[in-house]
Amino acid sequence: MKNDAVKILVKNQKGGVGKSLIAFWLAHGLTLENKTVLLLTSDSQDNIPTFAGKSKEAKEMSKGLESWIINGIGDMLELRKNLDYIPLKTLNIRQEDSFKFKNFIEIMSKKVDYIVIDASPVLELDDIFIECADKIIIPTFLDEVTTTGIFNFMKKIGLNKIKAIMPNRTHYTRLERIYYSELFSAFEHTNIILTVPIKHSAEIAKLINAGKTLWETKIKILDPVRSEFKKVLEVIK
Repeated sequence: MKNDAVKILVKNQKGGVGKSLIAFWLAHGLTLENKTVLLLTSDSQDNIPTFAGKSKEAKEMSKGLESWIINGIGDMLELRKNLDYIPLKTLNIRQEDSFKFKNFIEIMSKKVDYIVIDASPVLELDDIFIECADKIIIPTFLDEVTTTGIFNFMKKIGLNKIKAIMPNRTHYTRLERIYYSELFSAFEHTNIILTVPIKHSAEIAKLINAGKTLWETKIKILDPVRSEFKKVLEVIK
């Protein structure tokens, strides 16, 4: 009998930290061991199909996550082998319908090995995302606002579900190094992985523009980034 899917939440209250890209690349990475993955997003920008080189196909999707929640059926887009994707098409989820999300997750958990949720705050779903998650990954900037937000989030939910913090789009400035040191000191003696900061990179931009993932290139300059993603994959398997 199949075990329920591991449910992974990629979350930060602040926008623009690269949640969707990181969620997609982690989800694709999980499929490379012949595992099936369902990737969900509540981000209204819906950038994941573009990152996957599937923006044309995504435009044909009309019934997203809200349809699956309310009606038990909707559209699904195959981004890669063993990786399917469902976006949220509207932010007008009624509170009474939001509770059906748990039922949807339970049903899908019987069909795939992993469910990855790219979570942007949606009033009716945000707390339910956190409740449903088995493991949480936090992409972040190395600045005061985002760092403070991480600590506040952890005060709210505790440390048990949080498996990794991934500083992203960094420039290795003196101030960024200060905030990285602050995070390092805070989590040095925990089981939470703090990855080496992912530098803002022209090579990553080229991958995004080509609709490719980190796992679809052998460019040596990206080996350190791949190494950090592999560390995170190990703790979410």
